[in-house]
Amino acid sequence: MATYLKAMSKIDSIEKADNCSSGFVGSFERLQAVESVVGLVAHMTNASDSHALVLSDPAAMESAYKHSLPMTQKCFDRGCDDLAVMAQSGAKALLHLNSTGRGRVDIAAQRLMQEIQMSGRRTLDLLQK
Repeated sequence: MATYLKAMSKIDSIEKADNCSSGFVGSFERLQAVESVVGLVAHMTNASDSHALVLSDPAAMESAYKHSLPMTQKCFDRGCDDLAVMAQSGAKALLHLNSTGRGRVDIAAQRLMQEIQMSGRRTLDLLQK
C-alpha cells in the first residue's frame, strides 16, 4: 500500500495547478514530473534499462524556448500538457490493473513507454535548432 501511495504522489504531481507558472517554467516542471513517472512505468515493463526522457540542460532549453517563435512556444507548452495527461492517465491505469491482479502489465507498460518517448521526443525537438 505504501508503494501504491508513493507512486500516486508521483503521478498526482503531474497535475497542472491553477497557479502553475506559465511559459517555460511550468512546462519544464511538468516534464520533470513526467520523467519521475517514467521511472515507475519503466519498472513495470520488467526491462533492465530505464527509458527516461532526456532533459539535458534546462538553461539551454529555456534559452531556446525564449528565442523561439510564439507559435513554437505554444506548441511546446501544448506538447508538455499532452505528454503529462498521457503519462498520468496511463500510469494510473497500469497501477489499477496491477492492483486488481489482472496479470502481466509489462506489455501495456512497454506500449505506454513507447508513446511517452515518441511524444516526448517530438516535444523536445521543438526546441532544437
